[in-house]
Amino acid sequence: MSDVDPSFRTLDDLIQASCDGLLDDASLRELERRLSADAEARRSFAEAHLVHSEIRFVVRSRHASEALLTQLHDVATDGPTIASPARRWSLGQFTPTETVGKLAAAVVLFALGWGLLALGRPRPATAPATSEPLNVAWLVNAQDCQWAADESEMPGRDMRAGKLLKLRVGLAEIEFDQGARVLLQGPAIVELLTGNSARLVSGKMTAQVPARAKGFTVLSPTGKVVDLGTEFGLTVDDRGNTTVKVFKGEVQASPLATPDKPSPAPTLTLLKDQVALIAPRSVAIEDPTVQGEDASRFVRAIDPPRVLVPRSLELDFSAPRPGTLSDAAGLGIGLTHRLPGTGSSLPGLDPNLRLDSAARALRLTTTRSDINRQTNLATGEYLGFRLADLGFTGAEDFEISATIPEIPGLEQVGQFGLYAGRKSDSNIRGGLISQNERDQYRLFLVNNDGGIDADIHEIGVMNTGEDLKLTLRRRRGRYSLIVENQTRQSSSTLSIAHRPFLDGAADLYVGVFGANTQSDVSKTLTIRNVSVTVLSSRLASLPTRLDGSRLASSQDFP
Repeated sequence: MSDVDPSFRTLDDLIQASCDGLLDDASLRELERRLSADAEARRSFAEAHLVHSEIRFVVRSRHASEALLTQLHDVATDGPTIASPARRWSLGQFTPTETVGKLAAAVVLFALGWGLLALGRPRPATAPATSEPLNVAWLVNAQDCQWAADESEMPGRDMRAGKLLKLRVGLAEIEFDQGARVLLQGPAIVELLTGNSARLVSGKMTAQVPARAKGFTVLSPTGKVVDLGTEFGLTVDDRGNTTVKVFKGEVQASPLATPDKPSPAPTLTLLKDQVALIAPRSVAIEDPTVQGEDASRFVRAIDPPRVLVPRSLELDFSAPRPGTLSDAAGLGIGLTHRLPGTGSSLPGLDPNLRLDSAARALRLTTTRSDINRQTNLATGEYLGFRLADLGFTGAEDFEISATIPEIPGLEQVGQFGLYAGRKSDSNIRGGLISQNERDQYRLFLVNNDGGIDADIHEIGVMNTGEDLKLTLRRRRGRYSLIVENQTRQSSSTLSIAHRPFLDGAADLYVGVFGANTQSDVSKTLTIRNVSVTVLSSRLASLPTRLDGSRLASSQDFP
């Protein structure tokens, strides 16, 4: 006793020191002596080491834990010689009445060996060894996820064995230590078991298993699926029944043993495109054509979100633009096209256009023409751009805007503004339309399918002399007009009934127009800062792991 470290005054001190790997030879012999003499001490010792070594994370059920305790208790009657990576203790020196000492040495050395395995290298005898278990999996990708409110049930730094993850909404990709990748499809609950196994409590998941992770196992309330090098989906319904579908490769599926049925049914091997239902007492191949719709909808990978990539053209009229429509002096105004069906009789040097580079403006003189009923459109001024030149294919959203300062008073029923369409008798246009009272306008937006205006929407009153910015916009296929009164610091938005006549059309044009539709009195508009934007979309860049490798998208898998 005199050689025992004086800091180990109590049995609890000795047990804790054995857990931490700090016992010297004399203290170890003293611990063995106390354990040999006291059954309660032996019980405390065994429980402490079970907790410390995190055996509860390897043994995944209460029954298995109780079985292990029983086995440890049985060791007390006849224990073997145990070897540790650090040193070997020969237990043959003890008499049969000292078998508890064998238990002590066995569990001590087991705990030390477990610690060395987890840490990857032995620690100095003078430093406490950590009991922190290692993570068995990592969250590597997520999309639109909502997790349980309890932080212990969402991903974090503690992705260890025994961790329960509750995904309410969204997609979450988890990579296990040995390389298997699992995609949870919310709502779903999964428990991490080891670096190569999990338990799906409820919901839906898919697994992609590389060769190095062959044997990846997923438990469910009713069964077990073991990978044989494959990709498969698994779903657990409200009653715990499990459906497994193989996308490629093969898996083994079997029901779990139950108290009244200790031996599971024979294992069933499933191949590509086969589906099986694992019930509490059976497993059987199902006809995939009669699966419920929900059961067949497995998400196999997270596609990165699509992002909008604007392609814009801005025109400030600060200088001539060669190769574009010409004004009366032959200067390129920057606008490149006319709305098909308009302006066909206007000369190349258009007398109604004048580029004023000093004022950074285009002066447009209106003509007597009218889109409604297709009147005099050969001299109509409908100038703009072809959206295809900005990558438009018919599916994208877009917008065009222009600033028109000091708006003039057009004779009734004069109008000016913006348009979008395929041709003169298939378009949407909006802007300002003159009222019965001189020098006043109303805002309007109208469909024209077949040359006749329809669904006109008119609001508000604008006065001549005010500065306006107009924007004609398409979002999700629907059109709206935003009119900003820069003089009053106010804005108005008009929407219109959706008609499909422009849906999917790739040959769209957008631009500005001005017309004195029912009068021979022309007025001149000042146009500044015309811009066009096509909102193309593409997949966002795929995220990468810490090692720099790219995460997969659904395009990587058939």
